[in-house]
Amino acid sequence: MATTQNQTAKKALVLGISGNFGSAMARALHNSGWQVTALLRDPGKAPEWLAAENCIEGDAEDESLLSEIALDMDLLVYGVNPPYHRWSELAEKMLEPSIRVAERFGLTLLFPGNIYNFAPRDALINEDTTMAPPTEKGRIRVAMEKRLKLASQQGAKVIIIRAGDFITDKPVEPNQAATQDSTWFSQIVSYKSGRLKLKLPHNSQHRHYWSYLPDLCANTATLLHQIHTEATAGLASSNWLVMHDPGLVIDKADWLEACHQLGIPVRTKSFPWWLISMMSLVSPLLREVNQMRYLWQQPVIADGQQFRTLLGDNFQSTTLTKILQQKLKLLGKE
Repeated sequence: MATTQNQTAKKALVLGISGNFGSAMARALHNSGWQVTALLRDPGKAPEWLAAENCIEGDAEDESLLSEIALDMDLLVYGVNPPYHRWSELAEKMLEPSIRVAERFGLTLLFPGNIYNFAPRDALINEDTTMAPPTEKGRIRVAMEKRLKLASQQGAKVIIIRAGDFITDKPVEPNQAATQDSTWFSQIVSYKSGRLKLKLPHNSQHRHYWSYLPDLCANTATLLHQIHTEATAGLASSNWLVMHDPGLVIDKADWLEACHQLGIPVRTKSFPWWLISMMSLVSPLLREVNQMRYLWQQPVIADGQQFRTLLGDNFQSTTLTKILQQKLKLLGKE
């Protein structure tokens, strides 16, 4: 539930507010009563609800500017994500200024983790599972989290929220592709002439791990509230916290059942991996996408029971059926 902002509201600096996680997390904090400030290269990409005086033009890699802004903040939200095919040269470099600033001022740094750090396995991945990245992207992610762990020992407070593939709350308009949000969901789902089309990147047995951003970020905002009000024993004093989102674990049957419950005709077809493989010969971006295909072939699923239990009745969770209903704007079908 949203709370009224006041002079004692906690202050959050959001980096990457024009991205999927940054925008959703900023909105969840705003709705929870935080005073949100954004640092972004193009203030024109700030959300409409954010006041102009809270939009600061600049680069998140400018440590001097970041230090100046962060001096008065309680939380630093790291939503920056370099181009997918340039992670090896940029990911750790771009994170470092935020880490140093968090160390210097004793800030809480909120970082969105993912499952690249782990090898496929039948068992669920919990917060104590040993990391064994099978790809270069996973090794980069492990290195970033190791650096964050060090930061937690050098003055910063670090919270990592691990999630699956994002589902945004941006609508799927009739006769258009799902969204322009660059998520896998937008590549899989389209809606035309009253029919849903699914281009599934996996077979009928594969169970894939997703995170619905409105739920993920609302739950993270609730967690932050508990930490800052010391409502949960031990959390307020900890400098290192990792939580896994339970998310949604979905196979082909789940997609079909959700469509059935909504009365939507649906057509399924295979995702064109053959085309991705062919184009990856000339496209660095698609080469990286193709290397991560294993995530659609083998299970890599986080166990979010700790997060769910910690928040109890305050934990927010939306079903796939409800998500589709909200996103598709079903022409009078509520």
